[in-house]
Amino acid sequence: MHKQTKIDSVIEALFNILIGAGIALVAQFIWFPILEKSFTLGENLATTAFFTLVSFIRSYGIRHIFNGRSIYQLLKVKLGR
Repeated sequence: MHKQTKIDSVIEALFNILIGAGIALVAQFIWFPILEKSFTLGENLATTAFFTLVSFIRSYGIRHIFNGRSIYQLLKVKLGR
C-alpha cells in the first residue's frame, strides 16, 4: 500500500479546498440575496478565505491521521489495546 508523503497530502488538500472555496463563493452570491443579506465582494472574499483556511486545516489533519491506518487500528492504539 502506497502512503502519501506529507507534501502530497498538502497538495491534495489544497486542490480540494480551493475547488470548495470557489464553489462556496459562488454559493454565497446565490444564497445571501435569497436571505436578503447584502455583502460587498471584499466581505464575501474574506468570509470565503476564513472558512477555506479552517477547511484546509481540517482536511489536512484528517488526511494525516487516517493515512495508512484503519479506524479500528487508530482506536486500538488510542485505547491502549
